[in-house]
Amino acid sequence: FSWEFSKDEGLHARHIVTDTGWKILLDRGLDIFQRYEMSDAFSFSNRLQEYRPCKAFEVTYLQS
Repeated sequence: FSWEFSKDEGLHARHIVTDTGWKILLDRGLDIFQRYEMSDAFSFSNRLQEYRPCKAFEVTYLQS
């Protein structure tokens, strides 16, 4: 696995390009979780990611 950040300041697209010819477009990037209370020590969503509610988002797979 290798990765790189684009230095282009005007670029806002979020995508992953694989070495097998697939391009994965991330609609929201990785910001998919709704806000949760981080200061509540007894909240499951504070400790376990699978209990955090998600925002609606899309993932598109393209093969070139």
